[in-house]
Amino acid sequence: MKRGGSNRIDRLSRRTRRILAIGTLVGLPAMFAWSSFWLTTDVSSLVWGPVSLALIGLTVVGAIVLYRFVRNRADLPGHGLDERQLRLRDQAWVMSYQVLSAVVIAVVAFVGVQVLGLGNELTIDASVANALVLCLATLVPLLPVTSLAWVEPDAVVDD
Repeated sequence: MKRGGSNRIDRLSRRTRRILAIGTLVGLPAMFAWSSFWLTTDVSSLVWGPVSLALIGLTVVGAIVLYRFVRNRADLPGHGLDERQLRLRDQAWVMSYQVLSAVVIAVVAFVGVQVLGLGNELTIDASVANALVLCLATLVPLLPVTSLAWVEPDAVVDD
């Protein structure tokens, strides 16, 4: 299927889009994990800054490219989409809920094991709360876009 405005982003392969989707969803949490790790080391700020910027950039650039690829096809209610696009959009939304549910279950299980199983206290300080809020506010809206980019088949090339 050919979409209007043929360019490099419209012709991204499924493999490239999947790699980009994973990088987009992992970049911001990885930056917070890197920052937490860096604070416990003697590593210079000259290393911390560029690595943090690269990880944030991975999320930002990935989001821009994937939003450009998907356009408004991941939006609800999906006016102007044909049956195939509606089916793919619905499949992407289901996948988004599955990913979000798996993450929530994993976090609840981790907290449950730590607190109830091992008797550890978990403290959520301002930096952890900030990281959680920023990741949720950024990544949850990206889930339908990354999911649609994930399930969308490669474009058929017209010769």
